[in-house]
Amino acid sequence: MVNHNLPKFLLLIGLVVFSAPVFGQKQKTKKVEKKESNSHQRWELGYFLGASQYQGDLNDFGTKEFNLANGGIIRYHLTDNVALRANFLFGRLSGKDTNHEKFVSRGFSFKSPVREFSAVAEFDLLGKKRFRDADKGKFRKTFSPYLFAGAGFSNVNPSTNYNDGKISSADPNKIAQDRDVPIKKGFLSVPMGAGIKYDLSPQWTLNLEAGLRPVFNDYLDRISKSANPEKNDTYVFGGVTLAYRIPFVKDKDKDGVPDEMDICPEVVGSVKAKGCPDKDNDGVADRNDECPDLAGLRSLNGCPDTDRDGVADKDDECPDLIGLKELKGCPDADEDGISDKDDECPSQKGVADYNGCPVRDTDKDGIEDKLDKCPTEKGSKEDNGCPAADSDKDGFTDKDDLCPTEAGKLKGCPDRDSDNVADKDDKCPDVAGTEKNQGCAEIKEADKKMLETAIYGVQFESGRATFKPVSFDVLNSIVEVMNKYPEYNMRITGHTDNQGNDARNLALSESRAKACYQYFASKGITAGKMTYVGLGELRPVGDNSTTTGRAQNRRVEFELFVK
Repeated sequence: MVNHNLPKFLLLIGLVVFSAPVFGQKQKTKKVEKKESNSHQRWELGYFLGASQYQGDLNDFGTKEFNLANGGIIRYHLTDNVALRANFLFGRLSGKDTNHEKFVSRGFSFKSPVREFSAVAEFDLLGKKRFRDADKGKFRKTFSPYLFAGAGFSNVNPSTNYNDGKISSADPNKIAQDRDVPIKKGFLSVPMGAGIKYDLSPQWTLNLEAGLRPVFNDYLDRISKSANPEKNDTYVFGGVTLAYRIPFVKDKDKDGVPDEMDICPEVVGSVKAKGCPDKDNDGVADRNDECPDLAGLRSLNGCPDTDRDGVADKDDECPDLIGLKELKGCPDADEDGISDKDDECPSQKGVADYNGCPVRDTDKDGIEDKLDKCPTEKGSKEDNGCPAADSDKDGFTDKDDLCPTEAGKLKGCPDRDSDNVADKDDKCPDVAGTEKNQGCAEIKEADKKMLETAIYGVQFESGRATFKPVSFDVLNSIVEVMNKYPEYNMRITGHTDNQGNDARNLALSESRAKACYQYFASKGITAGKMTYVGLGELRPVGDNSTTTGRAQNRRVEFELFVK
């Protein structure tokens, strides 16, 4: 027969186990001096109080058939995670069709005491962590989920009412068959379930658990064929168990401190010092006591603190006065960081350089008046308390002024054309330009292009320095560009091809460059702003072996530059 309640109950077990860690966040508590060990505290006795519930032909996993249950347990820890447990549980099972709408017309009811004697194995998910902390003397109140399963014997004495004398929706022949089955008072059961343990103290544990008990029989309630013969009966025990862990104590040195708690188990010692010798009986073992002959405080490694200021008397320069740790136990009334015993002005905040007295500084420039040559004017240490020198009165001190004798706003320097290039660095100080171009205006791209094309636009009669008529428009355009940029100079360079005599070519190139120079001068361009030179055939740009190359080499170049 299939037990249809088993999958539901296994789902409930899963929810309990896997949600337990969420609610089982460990809460830190103060250390307890008592130290326990699983190796010597394996046995536990516990009292169970909860409920029992029948699951069978008269209900459908309902909640109306809970009955009070109680009992006892004995637990033995095989390892940190695994324990064996004996259960002695007593409860009551009952069920009524009238509690369930779909069974009301049938009208059956049932009740029985139940006594369970079982043995189960528990698996504690966090057992190793719990016992490891306990072995280190770090008891923590901990939630830990666990699973259990085992085998047992269930004793019952069912009393069943088949709705005698009343109309029932059940088949009378099947009721008769159920009546004829002999009453069975003992069943083998398989307890299985899950729970959560909570450590109240090193000795006391509170368990909350629920467990299903399949009995693999449908006559726990003496009802089967007249109800649901396809489904076996089961029952549930669930509740709270308060368990006590039985201590087992060894004390090798007979000093009253159990070996599990005794830091010095071979030597007679003090209870306060956890079993180690303690001459001054202050709770700090002699081996850790910095003042073994004087009773002191644990927080100060066994040394006394007469004024209770947290500084041991041996380190306290003012042992009878409450003081500060950073001042070696001495007080500081004015809180200036200088102890009163060293403070010449203990009621006024001061500085160490003046033995705790305040510094007089009329102009508040950080320089004491007696060292300040200008005590009423803010100054600097470099200038002995006086304001820094500013010869040109432009707001920049001489040491920071790049032009200390000329007033200016650009790092102390003047900038007449306001182009952010100081006049001393500006090659065009009266015309706004760019820093990249040394303070001069940038030549426009169109003008640069015109000068590049003018190289071949200025043409001469063959072998002579006489302009062809087509050259004058180009020459005049160059004059216009030069007038646009009066701050620029012009460099005129003449070139020839390699045909003919070298010396004659050199002279011809210079004559042609000079002709351009003279033409520009005739148009009002200042001669001093121009230079000319002839390089002959020294710098070809084309191939002199071709007609096209030689034509490229016969040229005059015009270059604007800032002097």
